Amino acid sequence: MFPAAPLQRAGDLPPAAEQSTHTEAQPLATQTFTFLFTDIEGSTAMLQRLGDAYADVLADHHRLIRLVLTEHDGKEVDTQGDAFFAVFSSASACAVTAIEVQRAFVSHAWPAGETVRVRMGIHSGEASESAAGLVGLDIHRAARIAAVAHGGQVVLSASTAALLRDRLPDSAFLRDLGSHRLKDLGRPEQIFQLEADGLPAAFPPLRSLDNPRLLNNLPAQVSRFIGRDAVLAEVRRLIGAFRLITLTGPGGVGKTRTGLQVAAELLDGSGDGVWFADLAPLLDPDLVATTVANVLGIRGDPVRPVDTLVEAIGGRSMLILLDNCEHVIGTCAKLADALLRNCPNVAILATSREPLGIDGERVHRIPSLAMPADDDDSDTVRDTEAVRLLIDRAAQHGITLRWDERSAAMASRICRRLDGIPLAIELAAARLRAMSVTELEARLDQRFSILTDGSRAALPRQQTLLAMVDWSWELLNASERHVLARLSVFAGGFDLAAAEAVTLGEGVRPEEVIGLLGALVDKNLVQFDDTGTGPARYRLLETVRQYGARQLGAGSPAAPHDARVAHRDHYLALAQVAAPRLVAPDQAEWLDRLDLEIGNLRAAIAYCLERDSALGIALASSLEVFWRARGHAAEGADALARLLGLPTAQEATLPRARGLATAAYLSQHAGRYAAAEQFCAEALAIAQLADDDYLVARLMHTRAHVLLRQGHQAAALPLIERGLGLARRLEAVHLTARLLADRSYALDVQGDYAAAAHDAAEALSLYRQAGDRRESGTILGNLGYTELSTGDLGPARSHLIESLDIARVLNDSYGVVYGTFNLGLAEYLGGSASAAEDLFTESFRLARRVMTKPGIAYALIGLAIAGSEGDLDRAARLHGAAEAALAALGETVDPVEARLRERDCQRLRSVLGPEAFAAEYAAGKSLSSEEILVLALGQRA
Repeated sequence: MFPAAPLQRAGDLPPAAEQSTHTEAQPLATQTFTFLFTDIEGSTAMLQRLGDAYADVLADHHRLIRLVLTEHDGKEVDTQGDAFFAVFSSASACAVTAIEVQRAFVSHAWPAGETVRVRMGIHSGEASESAAGLVGLDIHRAARIAAVAHGGQVVLSASTAALLRDRLPDSAFLRDLGSHRLKDLGRPEQIFQLEADGLPAAFPPLRSLDNPRLLNNLPAQVSRFIGRDAVLAEVRRLIGAFRLITLTGPGGVGKTRTGLQVAAELLDGSGDGVWFADLAPLLDPDLVATTVANVLGIRGDPVRPVDTLVEAIGGRSMLILLDNCEHVIGTCAKLADALLRNCPNVAILATSREPLGIDGERVHRIPSLAMPADDDDSDTVRDTEAVRLLIDRAAQHGITLRWDERSAAMASRICRRLDGIPLAIELAAARLRAMSVTELEARLDQRFSILTDGSRAALPRQQTLLAMVDWSWELLNASERHVLARLSVFAGGFDLAAAEAVTLGEGVRPEEVIGLLGALVDKNLVQFDDTGTGPARYRLLETVRQYGARQLGAGSPAAPHDARVAHRDHYLALAQVAAPRLVAPDQAEWLDRLDLEIGNLRAAIAYCLERDSALGIALASSLEVFWRARGHAAEGADALARLLGLPTAQEATLPRARGLATAAYLSQHAGRYAAAEQFCAEALAIAQLADDDYLVARLMHTRAHVLLRQGHQAAALPLIERGLGLARRLEAVHLTARLLADRSYALDVQGDYAAAAHDAAEALSLYRQAGDRRESGTILGNLGYTELSTGDLGPARSHLIESLDIARVLNDSYGVVYGTFNLGLAEYLGGSASAAEDLFTESFRLARRVMTKPGIAYALIGLAIAGSEGDLDRAARLHGAAEAALAALGETVDPVEARLRERDCQRLRSVLGPEAFAAEYAAGKSLSSEEILVLALGQRA
C-alpha cells in the first residue's frame, strides 16, 4: 500500500589526549560516540608477581584488543599502561567488540600461565575535539562506569542500553544491575551487564559506594510500608556517602515514612544509635536544639542550646533523623551546620518540603509512588506501588476492592490522577467507606472537598488534602504565590521560556522568574525533570495544579484570562516557529519538542475555541506535519473543524482557506474522504478568488489524493498536472515532490511502473535536497511498493526496510503503519508468512491507536492472507471485515493487495465451499469494531 577523550585508568579523571602512546589514532569530529574504557584488574599485583614477564602479558593484551577494534571500526583514542580508551560510531559495534575481546581473553594462553581479567565500561554520549584532545563530560561518565566493574565484566549505561535495544548480537543480552552512584558524580546511573555465551556472568556487587548500618530508636509503625524498594536502597547508599541527607518532596509524598523505614533497615546495634526528632509540633524555632537534646537524653542549656548539644555529642557516632524541618528551616540549618562542623562522626537525615541550604547537604527528592500505565493489564496494575497502597489502605477501612479489568482501570486512573501521592491515596481509600470506586473516580476534580477523612491522630495539615497544600502555600512569599498560581495554566510540563512568558506581572520581572521557579522546585511545589538531551522541563503535580488554579481564580477576575492569553500566545509562537522546521533536517528534534508540548498545545487550542478562532486556526494549521507524523491526524482535523465552524470564523479569508486546506489534508490521512472533499471545495473557491497559486496547487494535491484512494485515476491526473505546473513555477520544492508522488501512485495503479519509479525518484531527490527525511522515507516506501508490483522482491525489501527504519527513528506513526504493512507484503510474497503476520499485526495495532481507517482496512487484508493457511474460517471473516471497512471509506484496493486478496479468496472459496465461504465472509462484514479486534488479534488483543 502506498503511504501518503582522553584516557584514564577506570575511576581517574582523563589527562590530555596528546599523552597517547598510540600514534595512529585519527582525529574525530564533534558528534555522538559510544565510549569503551578497559583496564586489567589487579595489574599492579600482576606486575609485581611477574616482573619482566608482565611486558609479554601487556603486549598480548594490546594486540588482542587492537585486532578486534580494527574488525569493528573502533577508534583507539588513548592507551596508558593496561588501560584502553576507544570510541565507536555504533553502540552495537562497541558491544560486539567488548564480547569478542572478552572471549579472546578467556581463550588466550597467557604468558606464565596467568589469568588476565579485564573490566570494561561502555557509555554513549557526546564529545568534541579540542586542543587537549577528545573531551566531554560523557567521557568522564564512561570512565566512572568502567570503574564499578570487576575483571571479566562488561557494564554499560542506560543510554547505551537504549541504543542496543533490538540490536544486540546473537546470544547476548543485558542484565539490569540497578541504579548506582558512580563515585562523586552528581546523579546515580542505571547500570547494565552485557552477557553472552562464553563469558562469565556471576560477579560480586558492583564497586559502587557501600551503605553503612547504624542503630536507631524509632517509633512504632502502625501501617504497612508499601513499595519504595529503589528509593530505600538509594537513601541507604547516600547515607554511606554524605553526612547530611535531606529528603524533600511535596506534602504527603511520604518523606517521614521513608526516613523511618530507612532507619529501621539500618538497625544493627553498632555506633551510638539513630535518633528520631519530631519537629512537626514545634511552634517556637528556638526549641529545635532542645528537642534534639531531649531525644538524646542530653541535659539542655536554654542559654546556649546548640553549643551544649554539640559538646555533649562530641566524637560519638550516630545518625540523627530531623523530621519536618520546613517551618523551622533556619534553625534546623544552623543546628545541622554546627553538628557537621564540630561532630565528625554524626550523620543527619532530615525531611523537609525544602532543602536546608547549607554546605555539605545532599538533597534527595522522594518521588511519587510508581503508578500503572494506561495500557497495563489488571495484574500489572495491581502490582504497582500506588495501587498496592490503595488496596492495602482500603482494606484497613474494611473495604475489599473487587478486582477485574474494569475496577483495575478505575484504580489505575485514581492513582494517576492523585499523582501517586501516598497521603492523597490514603485519603481516597478512607473515602471508599462512603462511596464506590466509580463515584470516587468521577469526583476527583473536587478532590479538595472530598478527600477530608484523614486520621484524627495526625497533624491537622495531614488530615485533609486541602490542608496539606495550604501548609505549603502559607510558606511562600507573594511573588512565589503569583508564579505558582500562573503556572497552573500549563497542561503537562513546560520549559523555562514558557514559564517566563506566562508568569510575568505583579512585580515579577523576567530575570526573576528563574529564581522564583527554583524556589518552588526547592519547596517541591514544582517538579524538575532534567531530560538530559534538551531544555530542562518543569511540571506541577495535578493536585498542586488544581490548587494553583483555585488561587489564580481567587485573585483578580482578569487573572485567569491574562494567564491563559500569555500561555496561548507562547504556544502559538512556538508552533509557527516549528512549522518550517518540521520539513527540514532538524525535523526529529522539533517533532520531539512538540510531542513534549502536546498537552499545552491542546490547552491553547481549547482556549482559542472559547476566545479567538483566528488564532486557533493559525495554531492548529501550523501543526499540520506534527499532527500527521505523530498519529494525531484525526485530532488535528477535529480541532480545525470546530474552529472553522465558529461564528467568528466564517469570513471567506485566506487564513480560513489555509485552515480548510490543512483540515482537508488531515481528514484525507484519517480516511475521512467526504470531509476532505468539502474542505477542499470551499478552500479552493477562496484561493482562486485570491489568486493564491500555492494554495491552489496544495489543494490539487489533496483533492487528487482523495480521488486516487477512491480509484478515480483518470479524474485525479488532470488535477495533479495542474498542481504540478503551479508548484514548479513557484519553485515550491515540497509541494512539487508531493504532486510527483501523487502522479507516481496513479501511474503505478495504471501499470506504468517505469514512469511511476521515475516520478518517485525525482520526488525522493527533492525531499533529500530539502533535508526532509520523513517524506524521503515515505517515497522510499513508494518505490518499494512499485518494485513489489513488478516482482523485484530484493530491491523492494531493501527500500521498504529503509523506509520503515526512518519512520521508526522519527516516531512517524503513519509511516510505521504503512511501512510495516508493505514490508509484511514483501515477507509474504517471499514465502515468510509468519514474519508477514507479525508485521501486519503491528500495523493493525498502531492503525487502531492512531485511528487511521485505511490502515486498519489494509492490515485486515494482510492478516487474512498471512493466516489463511491456518484458520480458514477466520481468514474468510477477516476478508469480509476488510471489505466492509473499505466500502465505508469509499476506497478501492491497491493493485498488489487486490491480486493477493482475490487469489486468497478464490482458494478459501474452493477449500471451504462457496456457501461456507460466503457465510463466513458475510459474518465478517457485520462485525463490530471490538469483534474485529478480537478476530484479528485473538488472545493478543
